[in-house]
Amino acid sequence: MKDTRLYEQILGIEPPWYVEAVNLKPKQREIEIDVSFKGTIWACPKCHQRMHIHEHRKRRWRHLDSYQFKTIITCNVPVTVFQKRLKQCREVQL
Repeated sequence: MKDTRLYEQILGIEPPWYVEAVNLKPKQREIEIDVSFKGTIWACPKCHQRMHIHEHRKRRWRHLDSYQFKTIITCNVPVTVFQKRLKQCREVQL
């Protein structure tokens, strides 16, 4: 099993999200997990109309340790826009 698939299962990541890369940094005792998404159409959570990706915001947060290594998750989170008025940063569910 590939390390990316292993971390998808450990973190409970489901489509359209996926683990793009797992980087082990032994000197820093750190594991960095890059999460991304496959091109998708986002919908407004209230009216379910199509929302377009306006930009991406780089997010980085700490997760529970893996094997006594500090675990960091990074993701370019899409910011969607609805009818040119409402910007919404999408939620990454981990």
